[in-house]
Amino acid sequence: MANPQLETFLQTAKGDPALLERLSSCQNLDAIAELGAQQGFQFSGVDLVKHQAEATLRLSRDDLEAAAAGVELEGHLWLMRIVWR
Repeated sequence: MANPQLETFLQTAKGDPALLERLSSCQNLDAIAELGAQQGFQFSGVDLVKHQAEATLRLSRDDLEAAAAGVELEGHLWLMRIVWR
């Protein structure tokens, strides 16, 4: 189940170019949660992982294939990438 504070934060961010800029400088999901806390929202990096997983499960097959090919999908605030170590 989605965290309502996270949902509100994401909607706020989509309409605020300055906040989107700050989001783009976050190094990880915990940093995004900290930024949210600074804005008065309560959610965690784990909530963000769950949100992204749930959003991914709602994508159509075509959108999933595009994401697998590296296409940016309209409406998403961040992209996932694989880092090989």
